[in-house]
Amino acid sequence: MSAPAPVQGRCDLADRLVEADVTLAALHQRCGGDPAGVLAVPALLTLVRQTRVAGVAQMRRIRAVDDGKPITFLAEATPDPHGTRIALTQWRLAGDTLGELDTADAVLNQIAAVHGLLDSEQRVLAVDLREAAGDDPALAALADRWRAARQPWHAAVDLIGVATHHPLHWRMLDDVAFRLAGSPTVWRARLLPRSDAGFDLLVLPDAAAPMIAITAPAPALASDSRLIGRDLAPALRQPVRRIMASAEIIRTRLIGPLADDYAMYAADIAEAARHLLALVEDMADLDAVESPDFMPARDAIDCADCARRAAAMLTIRAAERDITLVVPPMPSPVPAIGEARRVMQILLNLVTNAIRYSPAQSTITMTCGSDGAHAWIAVADQGPGLSDEQAISVFNKFERLGRSGDGGAGLGLYIARRLARAMRGDLVVAGRGPNLASDAGARFVLTLPARLPLR
Repeated sequence: MSAPAPVQGRCDLADRLVEADVTLAALHQRCGGDPAGVLAVPALLTLVRQTRVAGVAQMRRIRAVDDGKPITFLAEATPDPHGTRIALTQWRLAGDTLGELDTADAVLNQIAAVHGLLDSEQRVLAVDLREAAGDDPALAALADRWRAARQPWHAAVDLIGVATHHPLHWRMLDDVAFRLAGSPTVWRARLLPRSDAGFDLLVLPDAAAPMIAITAPAPALASDSRLIGRDLAPALRQPVRRIMASAEIIRTRLIGPLADDYAMYAADIAEAARHLLALVEDMADLDAVESPDFMPARDAIDCADCARRAAAMLTIRAAERDITLVVPPMPSPVPAIGEARRVMQILLNLVTNAIRYSPAQSTITMTCGSDGAHAWIAVADQGPGLSDEQAISVFNKFERLGRSGDGGAGLGLYIARRLARAMRGDLVVAGRGPNLASDAGARFVLTLPARLPLR
């Protein structure tokens, strides 16, 4: 099951829609546009004009009205000598959208062994057996069973610790462990709601459920963080997710009427559980990157593609703050060596931080390049910037730069730099103090080897 091809179009230097796939041409006409006339989708026209004037590619979540129904799509505009190229993806009804994947789910999506598409009753509609599944015959057989019978996904597996003699709400099956006949591996299922009332199903080996897999056993004199990461994190994930699920079921009144005060209490419980789970994942990541034999994979990646994908995952969050994400244009490959999901984890952390600290109506710019030996990806914002002292300390363990109350542990950038260096690269920052108002902001630069080192 592959992603739909982008809807393509091109505007000339007067912003007239001169080339378009059928879908875009029809939307243009339903919005009152004339053939070969100025683009009639207001928000998309604004993006096209800004891209043409700025001369750099930009990406934004666009809202429009199509035949009386609100819709959204992800739009990427790229300048060229004859005007502006347009690529549109992720079409959905605006009223039904449940937002973007969070950081953890976005990374897990990159490493899932199986991706399934489920309807609202959790019945399997389509299955994609991914490269990460390898040659596991049990997974291949499971995919065949799912394709052969349109039944709930869990009917073909042996769930661990969950009885399915009666229908269960999807939240109670999210992150559930299961076994397959003929496979020694314990698998986990992640259920991600879709805008069309169905679900995406991600199947991952139990060891891959954390964003960073736990590596070799810790020595006898392990630090407290390694104790939490190695021993407690796997045990805590499932009960914390169950707390979140139960609280959300109560908050949304799925099991019956409830007084507003109690719904608010349930929302507080769910939010506290999310913070706790984020801290658990941070400690698991910390355990992995500080292990003496931690070794990321050496994948051939495209830095520009990674930057565009990271921006796409956070477009909605940026739009909520009225922040524009500028990404490397297509096609502009910047080859490098690094583990793809670790690179995505670093970029998602950097862009999330940039969105958090940038003012409304500002721009976050992602650029890529190579000097032959190294490739780089930079994330630059227009926030208050960092002083020289902060630029030095920002990568320290548990450094929060005076923040409080946001639930973070101050580990994100520390882990990101450890990951970058484990991939034989680095992560640095150029911080500009608030006294330099015209140049305010911070610019983080991730470097990676541009090719495999010679032996």
